[in-house]
Amino acid sequence: MTRTWKSKRDRREAAAAFLRKTIIDPNVRSAILKDRQAARGILKREGNIDIPDDVEVICVGPSTQERDRLVVMILPPEGTDIDHIDPLKYWIGTWEPYGMDSIEVLGSTGGSHPAALEAVR
Repeated sequence: MTRTWKSKRDRREAAAAFLRKTIIDPNVRSAILKDRQAARGILKREGNIDIPDDVEVICVGPSTQERDRLVVMILPPEGTDIDHIDPLKYWIGTWEPYGMDSIEVLGSTGGSHPAALEAVR
């Protein structure tokens, strides 16, 4: 049975199968990093899922240099106050160096208890 895109569970299972394939097969890994259409096709095949035509599959390697080349943003709603825009709220492609550092969070809230540190992880 083919998985369906409308099911979040099916998408997660398809993504897990796809990621497993990228780990065990260096040829697949190389192909999907170079070619978005190949990535889409391999996700469809390995994940056994129907992918709508308007879905784009973008794969980026784990190095920070590769992640620096990816910007994915959700546009703020029309009418959003433009004086206080937090780009990290809309930049869904962010990674740790762009996010809040747990030490900064603790320092700004005055917390130093181990439970406070665990709460921000």
